Amino acid sequence: MYYYANGTETDYSPSSFVDSAAETNWTSYTIGNVVYVNRADRPPWFLLPDAPRFADISAATYARPADKWDPSWTAKIIAQCGGAVVMLNVQKGPTSYPTMVKTSSIVENGMIPASWDIDDPATLATENILQAMDGPIMDACQLGSDLIIYGQREAWRMHADGSVEVFAYTKLSSAKGVLNTNCSIELDGKNYCFGIDDIWVHDGISEKSLCDEKTRDFIFSSLNISQADKCWVQFNPRLNEISFGYVSGDDLVKFKNVNGCNRAAVYNLSTESWSFDDMPGVYSYDDGPVSNLKTYATINASYADMGGSYQDQEDGGKRVTVCVGEGNAEYGLQPTLYAFDVYGTGSVAPYPVDANATGPVYLERTGIDLDEQGAELRDYKLLRSIYPQARVDTTGGNALQIAVGASDEPNSDTPDYTDFQPYDGKDNYKVDVNKAGRWLAIKLMWNDFRSFVLTGFDLDIKTNGKR
Repeated sequence: MYYYANGTETDYSPSSFVDSAAETNWTSYTIGNVVYVNRADRPPWFLLPDAPRFADISAATYARPADKWDPSWTAKIIAQCGGAVVMLNVQKGPTSYPTMVKTSSIVENGMIPASWDIDDPATLATENILQAMDGPIMDACQLGSDLIIYGQREAWRMHADGSVEVFAYTKLSSAKGVLNTNCSIELDGKNYCFGIDDIWVHDGISEKSLCDEKTRDFIFSSLNISQADKCWVQFNPRLNEISFGYVSGDDLVKFKNVNGCNRAAVYNLSTESWSFDDMPGVYSYDDGPVSNLKTYATINASYADMGGSYQDQEDGGKRVTVCVGEGNAEYGLQPTLYAFDVYGTGSVAPYPVDANATGPVYLERTGIDLDEQGAELRDYKLLRSIYPQARVDTTGGNALQIAVGASDEPNSDTPDYTDFQPYDGKDNYKVDVNKAGRWLAIKLMWNDFRSFVLTGFDLDIKTNGKR
């Protein structure tokens, strides 16, 4: 565990910790101003408000031996509900309890739980095995004051009901769940969930799918289910978007041979539309400040290639979505902490752009029949020129690349395309082509991290014969 501030990393792991490799998920929670992190191969760690390092919760001091977290106990997920620390999918020594929900005593601010003893009713600590679950607990997510517990195809509500049992459990859905841990988030009184065959949202009462059929097919036909443990969901408040990260084998993905997620399906909450990002082998996402004070003497990049602004150097509290990526020599990637930031106006991360980690923009439109403009479907359309309504930042020496395709049959999956031609809005303000067919197609490629804006295009078309 590392603490990152102003470009410096400080080791915050427990002082006696020995590095160990494990293919298992991290989960974390902040409860009562204490930070907890958990991995399923060892007991949880905690960080008190003024402590210089994390500590192992099983090594903490308790009033009685019965109160402590046993060193042989582990759990897949850590969460909170009703003021108690909640551990889910629990392992006790050699015995696994994949549907167990274990809760602590109610915590006080700035302190870890006083007890995990379920045999003393005064502690309010509990254990509950959800026997009706069809498979193990995969994830847990807050929904108001409740905790929603997910399997792969079901969801349960955990609620502090004030009874002698302390918590009540109610099944919400038998049809939907999540792929794995870290595949659900709470936002505006709803849970957004990355399921095994759908991306969906619910408010604890009603649910709906976020995907249309085409989007769902694109995501789940290429998603590598065997690497579902790498999937994650993250909200980007600056863009008002939710990203669903996964490992994809689709034809358009840039980073094909990387560990971690190489694709994110991005849902914009304002427009309710989807787009797709290339991910440079990303393992997790979160939101936080990435201040890094620079001066003229210390900066070594041009103003155009740096994120943030002069004012951002005085304001280290601005937050941006950050993610962890692994190195890969094939793509020139380094093990690093990335800031997922906009380029140009609105950027807040005071770092140069990593061009190797930033994939190209690709847009394609097929099946253009022009019947809205009065052309009949049987008309043969000869496309002679394209006049894009576009502004392109060419300071990096790149141009927007445009190719045109055509086909005679509506069932043609791959139109016959021309080679890409450059458009820069100045010297090349149009693209001349000579392509004919009954159905037209256009694709654009922008292989640069700088910005461009495309609002439409005019077409110079001549209709020929019919049949």
